[in-house]
Amino acid sequence: MSEFNNEIWFVGAEMAPLVKAGGLGDVMGSLPKVLLKSGMNVRVVIPYYKNIIPKNFIDIKEVYPAGKVNFGEIPFEFGIKTGFAMGDIPIVLVEQNHFFNREDVYGSHGGVCAYKDNLWRYAMLAHGTAYAMRILGIPLIVHTHDWSGGLVPAVIKQTFGDKKVRIEGEAEGVLNAKLGRRINVKGLRPAIVFTIHNLGYQGVYGIDDFYDIGLDFKYNSSSAYEHFGTFNGLKGGMKLSDVVTTVSPTYAGEITTPEFGFGLDGELKSLGNNGRLKGILNGIDLDYWNPKTDGLISYNLNLKEDKYNLKNYNEWKDFKLKNKKALFSALSMPIETGNNGNVLPLIGIVSRLTEEKGINEFLDALFNWNDFPFQVVILGSGRDYIEGKANYLSKIYRDKVYAMTGSYDEALSHKIYAAADIFAMPSKFEPCGLSQMIAMRYGCVIAAGDTGGLHDTVSDIMDSGVKNPSGILIDRINPDGIAWALNELYNRYMADGDEWRNLVVNSANKQFGWDDSAKVYESLYYDILK
Repeated sequence: MSEFNNEIWFVGAEMAPLVKAGGLGDVMGSLPKVLLKSGMNVRVVIPYYKNIIPKNFIDIKEVYPAGKVNFGEIPFEFGIKTGFAMGDIPIVLVEQNHFFNREDVYGSHGGVCAYKDNLWRYAMLAHGTAYAMRILGIPLIVHTHDWSGGLVPAVIKQTFGDKKVRIEGEAEGVLNAKLGRRINVKGLRPAIVFTIHNLGYQGVYGIDDFYDIGLDFKYNSSSAYEHFGTFNGLKGGMKLSDVVTTVSPTYAGEITTPEFGFGLDGELKSLGNNGRLKGILNGIDLDYWNPKTDGLISYNLNLKEDKYNLKNYNEWKDFKLKNKKALFSALSMPIETGNNGNVLPLIGIVSRLTEEKGINEFLDALFNWNDFPFQVVILGSGRDYIEGKANYLSKIYRDKVYAMTGSYDEALSHKIYAAADIFAMPSKFEPCGLSQMIAMRYGCVIAAGDTGGLHDTVSDIMDSGVKNPSGILIDRINPDGIAWALNELYNRYMADGDEWRNLVVNSANKQFGWDDSAKVYESLYYDILK
């Protein structure tokens, strides 16, 4: 019988604020923290990106003897280090300089230009995770994420066996950190939870590559990683896990359809029919994203109350205007006003600049407008042609548009959330989306595609049955649909009446912390141990 510890291990390629390329990093950084506060026993496992992770964010306590894995005929050594991240989150770092000591997480331009050896890099993460379990003890739960964590289930099974752990007796409470480390179980391996953050990224490689990443030949099958003659890291991850989750309820339904399933809709529909596919809405770190205390913005929100009430709209308006002036001063942009003398609304975008985000159509909407009545600040990286279009727009409308492309600037993102009146996310699909949650926390009104987590979080002002609307949802993501939505919000903003005031306050009152979702995950963990 294997020796288990009463722990949950989160395994992934990112962990904010140590290292972040997208929403996965936010989840890996915030959900474990909330679970720790609730008393659960949690560790986080990530690659040791030496060139990326700020040294003051980690405190390494132990260094263990090197492990070794053969990729094809080539042996690779790797190291295991343990310690704490951000003061109190237990962390395991898988160190392998050839694979992880680089300038980017997945590759340049937000991973659009991916490293060609990413399959080997994240196979190394999987083997390092299993090796760390041999040293530190086997956790009861492994919660791994996205295709980059999709090799973890196979490596765990080939290392410890196929038989899943079960608790002898009552499962509830066994993950509490205060309990003893040794517990009575049946089974050989941890239970495995696999979360799909974005089905569009599947880790597809040639089938011959399978034989170079240290996996047993039996996993080259349609019941694991083989998918129509290719190797598919995400498919294998979800097929070999005990439960698969997605990051919003609506997205969990969408991905079982051909339109959103990216070729895996049949597999996902089968998982759903068997009760193994669940949609759980992501949250945000309310301590980090707090306009009252945020140290990266120019002016904090001046509210004495804990909640953002309607009577405080004037403080919100003052907060927005002060941060807008500070941002525009830093960007050397003038404050533009409309015919009635009111300051034009600022549209903020913090996004990957890729096709599914609808930014190309957003930019076309502005190009097609004779004289669009907004100012716009764009931060993001992605496709060269979309970056180029954003930069060209900023040149011909330099008083109205600013674009910072090709990289991500955390401080600037905070300043955009604080200054923007309207936050645009015209996504064609959006598994969850965290930017709209952050933007609403900072009093932004949202213009978003009607899909996935955006549908679950943005209350549409155009729906007469919706209470406390916080923005507008766009059915068709094309230049005309986006222009229509922006014009609707522009008219309400310039009128500066109760309708706009209510939109701002409703947005700010939305609560998207992790507490509720963490309770759902906690229940899921206990169910899987029974």
